[in-house]
Amino acid sequence: MEQFSTSSSESSDSSSEYSLEFYMDTSWVLDAANLVFFMQAGFGMLEAGMVRAKNTKSILLKNLINTAICAISYYCVGHSFAYGKVNPNSFVGFGNFFLMDYTHYAYWMIQWAYAATATTIATGAMAERLQLHCYILFTLVQTILIYPFVAHWIWSQNGWLFDLGIVDFAGGAVIHIVAGITGACGSFLLGPRIGRFNQESGKPKNLPGHSVVLMSLGAMILWYSWYGYTAGASLGMTRSRVLPASRVSVVVTLSGATGLITVLGIGKIVNGHYDLVKGINGLIAGLVSSTSSCAYIEPWAAIIIGLVGGIVYWFSSWALLNWLRLDDPVDSTAIHLFGGCWSLISVAFFATHGRVRNPDIILPGGIFYGGGISLLWVQLVGMVLAILWAGFLSGIFFFTMDYFGKLRVDVDTELAGLDNSNHGGSAYIFD
Repeated sequence: MEQFSTSSSESSDSSSEYSLEFYMDTSWVLDAANLVFFMQAGFGMLEAGMVRAKNTKSILLKNLINTAICAISYYCVGHSFAYGKVNPNSFVGFGNFFLMDYTHYAYWMIQWAYAATATTIATGAMAERLQLHCYILFTLVQTILIYPFVAHWIWSQNGWLFDLGIVDFAGGAVIHIVAGITGACGSFLLGPRIGRFNQESGKPKNLPGHSVVLMSLGAMILWYSWYGYTAGASLGMTRSRVLPASRVSVVVTLSGATGLITVLGIGKIVNGHYDLVKGINGLIAGLVSSTSSCAYIEPWAAIIIGLVGGIVYWFSSWALLNWLRLDDPVDSTAIHLFGGCWSLISVAFFATHGRVRNPDIILPGGIFYGGGISLLWVQLVGMVLAILWAGFLSGIFFFTMDYFGKLRVDVDTELAGLDNSNHGGSAYIFD
């Protein structure tokens, strides 16, 4: 992905710090980074609403801690492994540890915000039963060993998947597949929450979140922030990037809206009513589905991508719960893992526009535009490798924590609620 290659950073080096182009592009990136960071508030509200009241403090604290630890660890090591420019190779970046000899601070800010998002998403899948110290260590592993390597492969000009020609504009693989698979591994090894399945029939029981108000607020914050998250990936508005960045926002809008409507419609057909919670997840699934392709497709394709994304979310959510007995309180696996996979694959069918920062580089074109399957196989290779890398490392980590008894809270703590047991009492006090 050309907008996250080191060549992008080097182009900033050659620009005068007093040029109008430099100021415009840097301002654009900083504003986008702020919106990406604001997604932490969206995910925090969304996840807080989707857990039970007795675990509200716990999930919010994990989101805050994740953001802080990610900032320090990404500053020290993570960014260097992803984009370090001292003797990098196709597997990993190197150099510029602690941002030494590195002054592209705006670029670091948006990359840190992306890295923090990848860790926050995984939080929800493990909600209501994960030990806090385990989550702290997981944040370090995710930010230092898992996320930066996938980011380097796909977004750095030195990465081997980048050389193959993979197309992932804003992180369908780098962020959403990585976050989805790591959360799924943690949730699977944790096991379901107490009471999630009927002990006799084995069928799932409903454990609803405590606040649709917080869920809805979180969803709207995420929808708003998604514009900075995706359009900001252009890393500037100069050099003919105004039109592509504007088109990105239109594509994201249509895909998210279609995902929402699709899931509400399926819910009405299957359950006989419009399900607000499923609709919210459908919205996010639609947004995720457009993440890889949003800069390279026409707006009409966004509607198809959002439609398929909503369908993929609905059926993957049902299958994970009923077939695999995966207890994901916020459905992040279905949204981000499966949505991220579809996002990456959809590029191979609908891509018609060239690179954003390097318009002279022409993409092979999607299958629907006569481009053949050359792009599809590259996308599939990237998808599989991201799943294997993130799944393998996170699986080892969570298995090790489980072996030493540091993964899941004890039964009494889970039943009483993590807020009362570990965080000084309930989040809600009614006098």
